[in-house]
Amino acid sequence: MNDPLSELFTVIVDRREHPQESSYTCKLFAGGDNKILKKIGEESAEVVMACKDDDPDAIAGEVADLFYHTLVALAHHRVDLQLVYDKLAQRR
Repeated sequence: MNDPLSELFTVIVDRREHPQESSYTCKLFAGGDNKILKKIGEESAEVVMACKDDDPDAIAGEVADLFYHTLVALAHHRVDLQLVYDKLAQRR
């Protein structure tokens, strides 16, 4: 795949397989579900608030953060992004 989400997911999986001490992604993995899921909750709330403020740039930034943290959760649970793409395709 050659899209930004797939490329980011590849980097995240690489961080899971080859931890780097200074990596934020690795810190999330080290914190496990508690840390990862807390960040998803925080980012979800920030998406809601950005939408409420009707600020397109803030909405895009917060959704990007939410996508990133969701990809970390997928990688943590070893769910391939292609499975998500397949589910979306089935729902068309």
